[in-house]
Amino acid sequence: VSNMKLEVLGECSSPSCLSYLDNGVVFVGSTFGDPQLIKLTEEECEGGGGGFVQVLESYTSLAPILDFSVVDLERQGHELVVSCCGYGKDGSLKVVRSGVGINEAASIDLSGIKGVWSLHTGPSPDPLDNMLVVSFVGQTMVLSLNGEEVEETEAQGLSCDQQTFYCGNVVGKKIVQITSQSVRLINQETMELVCEWRPPSGRNISTVGCNRSQAVVAVGRELHYLELKSGSVEEVSHVSMEYEVSCVDLTPLGAEVGVAGGGALERADICAVGLWTEVSVRMLLLPSLETINTQLLGGDIIPRSVLLVSFGAVHYLLIALGDGTLMYSTVDPDIGNLTQMKKVILGTKAIVLKMFRSGNTVNVFACSNHPTIIHYSNQKLLFSNVNHKEVNYLCTLNSEAFKESLALVDSSTMTIGSLDEIQKLHIHSYPFGETVRRITYQESSHTFAVISMVTERLESDSMQAVRESASTICANVSTSSLPEDETEGGGVPTLPSDLPPGVTTESFSVLLVDETTFEVLHVYKLCPREHGVSITSCQLGVDPCSNYYVIGTAFIDPQEREPSKGRILVFSVKGGRLSLVASVMEDGSVYQVTQLCENKLLVSVNSSVCVYNLTEENQLVKECSYGNTILSLFLKTKGDFILVGDLLRSFKLLLYKEGKGLSEISAEVRLNPVFLTAMEMIDDETFIGADGRHVFVCQKNNEAVLESDLAYMLQPSRIYLGDNINVFGRGSLVMEHPGSSSSPFQCKPILYGTVHGAIGLVGQLQTDTFSLLSKVEENMIQAIKSVGCVDHEAFRAFSSEHKSKMSEGFVDGDVVEKFIDLTQTQMENVCKGIKVPDGQGGEVDVCVDDVVKLIEDLTRMH
Repeated sequence: VSNMKLEVLGECSSPSCLSYLDNGVVFVGSTFGDPQLIKLTEEECEGGGGGFVQVLESYTSLAPILDFSVVDLERQGHELVVSCCGYGKDGSLKVVRSGVGINEAASIDLSGIKGVWSLHTGPSPDPLDNMLVVSFVGQTMVLSLNGEEVEETEAQGLSCDQQTFYCGNVVGKKIVQITSQSVRLINQETMELVCEWRPPSGRNISTVGCNRSQAVVAVGRELHYLELKSGSVEEVSHVSMEYEVSCVDLTPLGAEVGVAGGGALERADICAVGLWTEVSVRMLLLPSLETINTQLLGGDIIPRSVLLVSFGAVHYLLIALGDGTLMYSTVDPDIGNLTQMKKVILGTKAIVLKMFRSGNTVNVFACSNHPTIIHYSNQKLLFSNVNHKEVNYLCTLNSEAFKESLALVDSSTMTIGSLDEIQKLHIHSYPFGETVRRITYQESSHTFAVISMVTERLESDSMQAVRESASTICANVSTSSLPEDETEGGGVPTLPSDLPPGVTTESFSVLLVDETTFEVLHVYKLCPREHGVSITSCQLGVDPCSNYYVIGTAFIDPQEREPSKGRILVFSVKGGRLSLVASVMEDGSVYQVTQLCENKLLVSVNSSVCVYNLTEENQLVKECSYGNTILSLFLKTKGDFILVGDLLRSFKLLLYKEGKGLSEISAEVRLNPVFLTAMEMIDDETFIGADGRHVFVCQKNNEAVLESDLAYMLQPSRIYLGDNINVFGRGSLVMEHPGSSSSPFQCKPILYGTVHGAIGLVGQLQTDTFSLLSKVEENMIQAIKSVGCVDHEAFRAFSSEHKSKMSEGFVDGDVVEKFIDLTQTQMENVCKGIKVPDGQGGEVDVCVDDVVKLIEDLTRMH
């Protein structure tokens, strides 16, 4: 080879592997960004930076997760994860949330809405909706849809001086409107009243259920079954119930669309009726209204909404109670028998159930103060939170401007929008074009602070960024500086003045990021060779409302094995900018900063742990320190307790007492080194850590007989994970509803992020629950063989160069959750021989239904 020529074809994600497929199509596998499918073209591509590389598709990846922050941006108890992902030009912030998002297209300020329905009117054969009927107490409003314009109108035939309980298109090109006084049948084309039915007693209608050809009207305790004909409303049967009716539904089982949406099945053979006083749901046969089954619900909370729905070949009855509880069971469409009744808490207020379609599948929207979408997958019902503060009522809408949309109503607004894809997790990426290393959140300023890194090249006697990124395009930039006594003879490494042109170096900055738009508001550039290492948001000083961002840095000198200089920087947020309040030079790298107690700062500097106070003069003053570690990489606090993560010595537990300083309480002592990569405090006495691809738990030895043994920790739990954990964080992607008792965990679970982009969850189980699930796991391993027949015990064993131990103290959730995918016979075989306490000192055989409920509760935790 005498010569080599390099030609730039274009740009893609930083590749870890390349696989040529065919016809110029290449798969780019990346562990530093999103994998891509690209096509090499003969002609230069237009847009996207030009070149001969056309990106056909990108596949979202979180790898590597360098850090994350678990936050509740909407202050509704629904947490999300904002993670630092990727490396170099593929660096980004990625927001991971569970549930379903609403893509808002329009909103109207209307308060006091009690119901909303969409209509198709006029002679046009086009089935698009062109009208919304909105119900209030004592009146009804009609809104016309003309393109994107929504305006109030009058509709002949519709009664607007009464509250509407139901309105929709029915058979024979008619519209039915059921108000508090009557059932009105209206010509869809002319909007003229065709006929009207009124209760014979003259009393007001209290609640109704209706489909395209049938209606059941409740007047107190009286039920009237009506048939909607092309030109008339005929009462077929009537029955008097023992108690007043609270809700009715007669959705045809097997229908593929919502109540008003049409479909092949337009008639129901049974209906569900909820009753006051008795607190029950009865299944009635149509047309006779004969009771064929009664289900007592227990308690004193009445059913407020019922819905019959078919998910494929499986038929369900959903029962929503007035306290936010949802009960559901399978139903036999022929005889109305209810089986496998289960219960889940979806909110704290009454729920209204509405069926709708998403694509080709049937789903149910549970309207409440914590709106939820109920869908069906893998032979079970799944519940996905909706990322909307409150939904009281809802209807489907398919108009010219709002295709396949929903009209959602809260206490003051009606919103028209479409749903995101219904799935467990949604990931939204905000590309930064540079490595984002650390992140923290500050609620008071509604901002994030991010430590980022860019590569700079020496050009024309100055360092210039090698590519455009979030920090380089921001117009609001400040640059840090050091006093001359620190740079001249102070031991702080700086860039040499004789660097050759073209040499590259890493430059670190602190970015202030808006919590809503994730726009970079301000960039604070650190000094040359000053690396941002740690970051936190905390309260310092005497003012309890004083919130600060604190940054820990290190000055990197290639000649030093460990940094000998670093800084603690304290910032306040003013006018969308970071304002430096205080700074302190340290003799080493500031590996960790965090809050201690209510107003103190805890930092780790190389082998020391120090406590600082911020004075009224904005000076950081060291109060005390502790120095018996090798490298204090991690700090976690809980009250006065401090957990120190040592590079090689695992955990140390310290106690802080004001005026007495820091003292060591307990430590984990091992003969072999442990390379700690992340840690978290489960509670005051239990701690979790990651060592390479392993996870272990340590506890204080409170049961030690000898006083000397109290100073050493036990390690009751360990497991091989298979991925390197970079960060632990307390939180959950699933919203915990107030009053919910279904969580199987003792306390709030812990999330973790890994090098390969996985987000996992660890929770602490009650002793009885752990014992039960361990037995289920053991039997599952015997009943179901893994791919390749890999021995599960060997795979999960805790092993290293120095030792090997079997997994202990952990339940493998991936194995246990497969239980609910088994057949009934397989479930019974797995549960055979498993005993549980009977509450009276004895043991009984475990019930399959109890195991299913427990594991379903677990699946809803992630």
